Amino acid sequence: MFRAKTVFIAAISSDIGRQLAEIYSDKGYQVVGTFRNLEHVKPLVGKDYIHLIECDLNSAADIAAVGGYLEKHQLEWDIFISAVGLLSPIGKFSEISIGDWVHSVSVNSLQQLELFHQICPYKKQGEIGRAAFLVGGAINRAFANYSAYSLGKVMLVKFCELFSDENPDFHCVAIGTGWVASKIHQQTIEAGENAGENFGVTKEFMQTEQQGTPIIDIFEIIDWCFEN
Repeated sequence: MFRAKTVFIAAISSDIGRQLAEIYSDKGYQVVGTFRNLEHVKPLVGKDYIHLIECDLNSAADIAAVGGYLEKHQLEWDIFISAVGLLSPIGKFSEISIGDWVHSVSVNSLQQLELFHQICPYKKQGEIGRAAFLVGGAINRAFANYSAYSLGKVMLVKFCELFSDENPDFHCVAIGTGWVASKIHQQTIEAGENAGENFGVTKEFMQTEQQGTPIIDIFEIIDWCFEN
C-alpha cells in the first residue's frame, strides 16, 4: 500500500515516540525513526513502512549518517517530531556534576537541533514542513532540581519561534505533553531525595500505574497545532 505522507520521529525508542509511531502507522503514514536501544523498538522491528535508524545523538557521525540513510532510501518527510528527553542529572545545580549538567542541556536541546538541521534538506518539496518538539512541563513553571532539563526545553521553545519566523514554509511548534507514564520517570526514582518534592509525586504516580496524558491526546494536539 502506498503511503502518501511520512513522519520522522526522533527517539522512536522512547515510550511516547514508539506509541506515536504506531498511531501514525495505523493512520497510513510511513514512519522513520531514530533509536539508541534496539530492545526498546522491538515491537516496531519488521513492520512494513517503518524505517528504524540507530543513532546516538552524542555522536556527530551518527547524526550525519541519518541524512545518508534518507538519501540512500530516497525518503522525504512531511512531519518531524522530537520525543528526545533526559531528566538527569537531578539535583541542585551547585551540587551536581557540571559535566553531566552540560551534557543534559545539550541532549535536551542542541543535539536534537543538530539532528533536525541534518534532515531539513529532506523535507518534502512543495509542502509546508511541520515540526513538533515535545518539551514536557518545564517551560511554564519553576522545576527545582531539574535545571538542565528545563533550560534545554526552554531553548527548544525559543528555537521554534525563531525558526518559524525565518522559514515561512515551516510550521514549528513546542508542545508540553503533561504527565505521561513512561520509563523516563525512573531517572527521578533513582535520584531519590535529590529530586526534592518531585520524588514523592513521581513515586506515587508510578505506583498507581496512572496513564497520565493518553498518547492519542498528544497525537491529536500535534495534529490540531499543525491544522491551526
